[in-house]
Amino acid sequence: MIGTTVSHYRVVGSLGAGGMGVVYKAEDLKLARHVALKFLPPDRTNDRQVVERFMREARTASALNHSGICTIYEIDEHEGAQFIAMELLEGDPLDRRIGGRPLAISALLDWAIQLADALDAAHAQGVLHRDIKPANIYITTRGQAKILDFGLAKLVDAEPRGGSSEVSLTQLETQLLTTKQGTALGTVAYMSPEQARGEELDVRTDLFSFGLVLYEMATGQRTFDGSTSALVFDAILNREPRAPIELNANVPLALERVIARCLQKDRNLRYQTAAAIREDLQQVRRDRESGTVSTRSAAVVVPAASSGTSWPSGVLPSAVLPSAAVPATVTQPTKTGPLGRYGAMVMAALGVVSLGAAVLITERSDPPQTTAAAVAAPAAVTTVEISPLSAEGVAGAAPTIATPAVNPAPSVSVLPASAPTTGAAPAAATPAAGARGTDPSGVPSAVARGTGAAPTTGTGARAGLPRRGGAAEPAAVVVAPVPAAAPAVDPGAELLRIARAKFDQRLYDQAYADLESLVSQHAARDSAADAYLLMGTIRERQNRPEDAMAAYVELRTKHTSSAAAAEGTFLNAELLLRSKRNDRDRAALELFTAVESHHPESPFAPRALSRRATIEDRLRMRVNDPQLSTSVPLSLVTYRTLVERYPSAPAAEAAFDALSRLYADIRQYERAAASLQELATRFPSNRVDAAWRAGELFEDRVKDADRAKASYALVPAQSPRYRDAQRKLQ
Repeated sequence: MIGTTVSHYRVVGSLGAGGMGVVYKAEDLKLARHVALKFLPPDRTNDRQVVERFMREARTASALNHSGICTIYEIDEHEGAQFIAMELLEGDPLDRRIGGRPLAISALLDWAIQLADALDAAHAQGVLHRDIKPANIYITTRGQAKILDFGLAKLVDAEPRGGSSEVSLTQLETQLLTTKQGTALGTVAYMSPEQARGEELDVRTDLFSFGLVLYEMATGQRTFDGSTSALVFDAILNREPRAPIELNANVPLALERVIARCLQKDRNLRYQTAAAIREDLQQVRRDRESGTVSTRSAAVVVPAASSGTSWPSGVLPSAVLPSAAVPATVTQPTKTGPLGRYGAMVMAALGVVSLGAAVLITERSDPPQTTAAAVAAPAAVTTVEISPLSAEGVAGAAPTIATPAVNPAPSVSVLPASAPTTGAAPAAATPAAGARGTDPSGVPSAVARGTGAAPTTGTGARAGLPRRGGAAEPAAVVVAPVPAAAPAVDPGAELLRIARAKFDQRLYDQAYADLESLVSQHAARDSAADAYLLMGTIRERQNRPEDAMAAYVELRTKHTSSAAAAEGTFLNAELLLRSKRNDRDRAALELFTAVESHHPESPFAPRALSRRATIEDRLRMRVNDPQLSTSVPLSLVTYRTLVERYPSAPAAEAAFDALSRLYADIRQYERAAASLQELATRFPSNRVDAAWRAGELFEDRVKDADRAKASYALVPAQSPRYRDAQRKLQ
């Protein structure tokens, strides 16, 4: 063929050959440019389906005009052999660029954004590719990513866009890929769950496949792999892949969350358009270039029992959760005028000074006015503190109103002018903290609310006490001592609050300096534990993982029993897994074990067990199990411990599923079915069809019809297996 003139193209060299075509480099004699000519193999020219696919590729790709899609010039025939003249690309296929190694994150993001934009352009024209994989993506020498091979593409009708970026998700019948050349096992690994099940397809099937490509770009490994197509299909439909960060410590958490959302097995939870993926990837790139973390990216939530549930990005440290909205009943300082964004901190300082002055000055004036003045200052700087999310992503307690963390104001009582002004005040004049009619600090509620109503003592009247000469004399405000039983206030709490405010404004260095001062001055206080946790988070944000781990180590060492220590130990283990230490797996296993053993009541305990089981499974660790009297994967024992100790924790949902599969692998079918049945009972909205799978195991493997029916009865109405289950019950 080399040296032959085909139409107005002169073939000058061979570029490659495969099952679906032979590609040559040729010179366009009319336009004096180099092109690529793709011919069908000689033994395939009489195969009607192959010819149709070849023609489809030409027609579909030629309808698209985008820098990220290979340009088709024409289709013609030479001596009975059809060929496509297309843009000549110089560079490498993406699978060769990957070569079993992770790509640089900067290059990954650049190419991924280009590919997402190209997919968006194709979907906007009603073109569904259906075969997105690294082998069908080309990276040119100029760094341009291009999508190739539209041989499996289909045209779908799209609704008029009308200026909207949304593409209609028009469904179409799938042609389930067979093991013919060009669509064999290499493509199976990049199918979507709906494609593997032979269901109707829409653009979201391309988005799942694109997520598989992103995973491979980030880790250098296929997301789902297996020695047979059956194993690959099972992994696509039922298995959760390993976290990208476990395979490449450089993967940003925000990128991992994007990948997790692409790989949702339920397409309704997946990204709905390629444009949305492109926007999130652009945000990841901007944040990485600026050294910040996007609130928008951090807000991506990975649903339970779906891809990414146990990945490090599936939970955010409580220290960095976005601030909650302030209830309308609480007045916040306005962030305008000369105070700018530091207004809240300035007002807090003024409030503290005002509070101190108010309680030290004794005035003779009208009681309602004096009392209101004494409590008005702290009300001006009242803030709202929202309990952080737990490790499992469940919101904490309702918002509580808290004044700046200073020594509490002494109780204020109104006494007659003739009463002694020295010594201890009558006990009846000081309400107990939290008593009826008082606020939590012990100040009577009428005063705390600033209503002007003065509290009364056990002996005096509210007002109108006799003056000299029979006239009524104003009552005097006397500072009563703080009750001895009142709990001490952590003096570091205010510093911690200010540091968190600075953190929210991304003033990381200033916040860190405040935290260093806090831990040196109040090392034994509870606030110091929270300070170390926030210090570690700041260092993570600044891409200083070693310093972050040092902060977590100090937290664990100095505040072993604190709640913050559980979270810090968990985060330290995650950082170790992302490090380049040779012993990172062993060290992380020890830390995850410490979380569960030292803090069994912490919400991080079940999550730590789940992460530990993931590592044990990856390392193929085994142990002799006394319950089964045989050697089993160590992860089986860990998952079993998780579901026994924390059966209702969110992490238990995925653990029940993993446990059932491990039992099935060692032919413990009854235990596997029982695990699925328990999963279906405790988590009725699970997305793995646990009840149906339990019923099948009881019916086919255990031969227990009664327990099978009991499981089928648990299949929820929203399950795609609901009708099948109802037929089983008839």
